[in-house]
Amino acid sequence: MTQSAKKHDLFSRGSFQTAAFLLLFSPLFTRLFQENVWTYITVSSVIVLFNFITECILVKRISAAPQNYIAFFQTICLPVNVLLLCFFYYVT
Repeated sequence: MTQSAKKHDLFSRGSFQTAAFLLLFSPLFTRLFQENVWTYITVSSVIVLFNFITECILVKRISAAPQNYIAFFQTICLPVNVLLLCFFYYVT
């Protein structure tokens, strides 16, 4: 009896794609990284954690294949991530 191992390509997942997009293209993150590294780490961690939890829930409810849930994931996560960015922008 052999079991085949499931292949998981983490970089094809929405959590990592969204986090990379936000971290690379947000002027807030550029300013935070230059001025306050701990706040940068905190904001990045909150966004990545929220995306990861949302993605885990969607994988369990919809499907493990990214093409089946990625549109719903982006619809949920992008507005929340932008709101988090705006919140931290005005707080810092």
